[in-house]
Amino acid sequence: MKKLQRLLFLSILVALVASCSPIMQPPLAPLDPETSKTSGEKYAPKVDNFVMILDASLSMDEDGKNNFLVARKIVSQINQKIPNDLNYNAGLRSIGHSSYQSENSTELLYGMTNYNKSDFHDGLSKIRYVGGPTLMAETLQAVGNDLKSVSGKSAVIVVSDGLNIDNAPAAAEELKKQLGHNLCIYTISIGHKNNGAGQDMMKQIASIGQCGFATTDADLADSGSIENFVKSVFLTEDSDGDGVADTVDNCPNTPKGAPVNDVGCSLDSDGDGVFNYNDQCPDTPAGVSVDVYGCPTKLTLHINFGHDSTEVGAEFDSEIAKAAQCINDYPGNTVAIEGHTDSRGSAAYNQKLSQRRADSVKNRLIEKFNIEESRIVSKGFGESKPIADNKTAGGRELNRRVEVACGATE
Repeated sequence: MKKLQRLLFLSILVALVASCSPIMQPPLAPLDPETSKTSGEKYAPKVDNFVMILDASLSMDEDGKNNFLVARKIVSQINQKIPNDLNYNAGLRSIGHSSYQSENSTELLYGMTNYNKSDFHDGLSKIRYVGGPTLMAETLQAVGNDLKSVSGKSAVIVVSDGLNIDNAPAAAEELKKQLGHNLCIYTISIGHKNNGAGQDMMKQIASIGQCGFATTDADLADSGSIENFVKSVFLTEDSDGDGVADTVDNCPNTPKGAPVNDVGCSLDSDGDGVFNYNDQCPDTPAGVSVDVYGCPTKLTLHINFGHDSTEVGAEFDSEIAKAAQCINDYPGNTVAIEGHTDSRGSAAYNQKLSQRRADSVKNRLIEKFNIEESRIVSKGFGESKPIADNKTAGGRELNRRVEVACGATE
């Protein structure tokens, strides 16, 4: 009899323990490669960073309805629809999970790091147990720490039933104060418990962001609505595909792939009037006249420098006079004097020799032809730009030269 009573007691104890133990959630469905898309060259990132908060608290899986699985599916679908080819910093936080999952009130399951669809999905799949309290205020504070180390615009997306989070609006206001106009808050309300009290709370949290919005699981019930949500939160129009949104693009027709500045205009780093994407000589001195490829139009001076020599004899004054005339013909230009050598000797030595040759011609122009020094820039190129074969004496002689970029053709 005692043995039977003992067995009955153990059976009841096991049943009680089992009833108190959280049930493991079913595994997350794998990513569907068929629904992963690119931006289609029409969009730029609307935000630089985003953090998604997924509620895994007790209220999300009770009364016979598992709202956690609904919420997790929506987060997975959003991840699926974010374009693969746009750059974001991303994070995923869980909140309110069972102690079987973690003793912490919130866990950063992914990020903050460069967004990767597959890695984000793996982070989402880590939530296996639900059933704890909904400490939303603490989670929003943690999100503030997540976003401290990043710059630019951020989106925070909260996916929850909105229950038991009365202190969340105050925490959302603190987060808004921290990030200011760089923060937008979006909420997705799951279920309709307590006559929609949770939805009202989620709307209040979204309104604090001032630039986000609130929606519900019912509103996101199909693939098209998820896609529209992603467009609204993550994307902005970029007609010319330069990575700058149309709303701030001052040059809306830049060629695809051309480097642009923050307002979508092509760069001209050396200020020669030729954009970087077409500039074959990107280091032209300011003010030098250039051709359509950004390279200085040059006059080559036929000065026969002897081997290892920088001397410019009087017999070459007729050549230097051509340079002086060219310079005077273009009074608004800064003139570049470029020295060159043949390949004999070390590259380091030839660099210095070519600079001295350029300086010799510069000094001759100043002293003999009264050219203002402020209009002349001299630069040596060593042996790096030969125009003839250095294996022959004649070729080496041609390479020992000085060129003047004054705005004229040869």
